[in-house]
Amino acid sequence: MRYVAIDFETANNDPISACSVGLAKMENGRVVDSYYTLINPPSSYFSPMNISIHGIRPEHVADAPAFDTLWPDMLMFIGDDLLIAHNAPFDIGILRAMLTWYGLPIPSIRYTCTVRISRKVWPELPSHKLTDLSRHFGFDYQAHHALEDAVNCALVFHKACPCPTETEAVEYLMEKGIRFQRMTGGLAPLEPPPQQGGFLL
Repeated sequence: MRYVAIDFETANNDPISACSVGLAKMENGRVVDSYYTLINPPSSYFSPMNISIHGIRPEHVADAPAFDTLWPDMLMFIGDDLLIAHNAPFDIGILRAMLTWYGLPIPSIRYTCTVRISRKVWPELPSHKLTDLSRHFGFDYQAHHALEDAVNCALVFHKACPCPTETEAVEYLMEKGIRFQRMTGGLAPLEPPPQQGGFLL
């Protein structure tokens, strides 16, 4: 089975403030490819709290590409594979918001959430945070680096759902009450970004 894990870090609470992204492609239980880049967000405002979490500052992204120039490579990397994220509403919400801001078509990508999956598969664990799951399973992990988060998300999914084919994974997760979701296709409208974070995630 092959799938791609995604993780964004943001400059502030606004979903269009993505300042880095990591993608990890997992196939047959191992990471076979990865993609990481800083992103120059539409607004230059970086909240002190977010900086304290991921360490990315405005000067780090000053020469980084904007999301719209990165998206073709990201979309090619994802291809037709299943997209997974740890807390998918956050990362898929950012992806949708960035596409919306740049007026890019929203692709019909299938996705699922490893937070939901881990809660169903390991209900006995006291925490289902990525940091705690990685520690529990002995994964090497540097928290709040987008690529590290993506890699560990992929490893958690494989641990929770070690199915050789996607068909078997769908059946297994449906037994747990989890279905794959899909981003709705279409062209997103263009609207100006706020200068400071306005959407709490």
